[in-house]
Amino acid sequence: MIQYQHALTSEGVITHIGTITREVRSTQQYRCVGCGAEMTAVLGNIKAHHFRHSGETCSWESYLHKLGKQIIKQRFDGSPTFNVKFYSHNSCPHLAQCGIRRHHVWKRCTPGTPIELRTVNLKESYDTCQLEVTYRSFRADLMLTHSKYPERPPTFLEIAVTHQCDQNKINSGIRIIELDVQTELDLIQEITENVGNLVPQKINTYPTKYVSAIRFYNFKRTYQPTYALDRFSLFVDDEGEYGAELRHEVGSCHEAQFAHQDDSYLEVMLPTEFNQQKKLGSLGIALSIQEGFHIKNCHWCSLYNHCKIIVDRMKVVDPSSGKYRVVEKRVFNKSIPESEIDRWLLARNCDKFHPSVREAQQKINLFQNFPYIKWKKGR
Repeated sequence: MIQYQHALTSEGVITHIGTITREVRSTQQYRCVGCGAEMTAVLGNIKAHHFRHSGETCSWESYLHKLGKQIIKQRFDGSPTFNVKFYSHNSCPHLAQCGIRRHHVWKRCTPGTPIELRTVNLKESYDTCQLEVTYRSFRADLMLTHSKYPERPPTFLEIAVTHQCDQNKINSGIRIIELDVQTELDLIQEITENVGNLVPQKINTYPTKYVSAIRFYNFKRTYQPTYALDRFSLFVDDEGEYGAELRHEVGSCHEAQFAHQDDSYLEVMLPTEFNQQKKLGSLGIALSIQEGFHIKNCHWCSLYNHCKIIVDRMKVVDPSSGKYRVVEKRVFNKSIPESEIDRWLLARNCDKFHPSVREAQQKINLFQNFPYIKWKKGR
């Protein structure tokens, strides 16, 4: 006997057996997604929990097909994102000379791999998901459209239980995502292309016993990936001292590594997504020191951990002489909060400052797997 995992509540909402408790069961009625017949939530201690038809079991094909449409629609309507993944050609004009790609292993632009698995949030293009509608004489299981831009070409989502899309529908040019559905588990997997001409051979072996086929038709297969970069810039200020500037999302990877600020002596660029902890400043200074720029900041002084600075001076009476003398209060530099001290200014005025090349190298080593690119004026 088929053990159904889903049913419709009296409000018409699809629910999974895993969400049902005995308390909930006593207050709710359930119907079959496929035929509408009454169902019972079986919550025994021996068999796996499931919904059971009160009468004769309906068509498994009809149940899966209707369930698939309803679950996909609920996923689309109930979330701010609806991500799908499909393979495309990377058509970036800078792919060959990209410094980030050349010097570091960046998974999205790996050398020798112009075909990439691209993630697209369909919610950025569509806000409406309709069931069983006709477009250009073709019937869609689900059709995605945008309420404000009705002229925008739609995307079909097709649930294939026993019948796949016919060739006429595929040849129509309509964007189609077709999901082979053999079990209820197929409806909760990521919508990732695994069958098609661009799919790597080691993946393009579906369907299997465990993963059903997902096919994409008529999607644009070339695109230029653009990734925002954060940028560190080293410059000389009005007093002739080196200073640094950090800029967030300064531009795309197509532009930022080829266009530099006129007053920059050294720039370090890092994709914004890799700069989550905002450590680009440390990397930039470390690379500047490595390049021979005399950066003055207490954090980068070899004496930093042992340095004590004056935080207060006061006059006190010497009990032995009865005369005033000045007493200085000194504390460790590193114990003072960042908001209370300018370590750039302090280092500039310190005649004991000595840059720690070792500290700089240690910082650089921490970024060895990050896809950054360094640019130096005149090089």
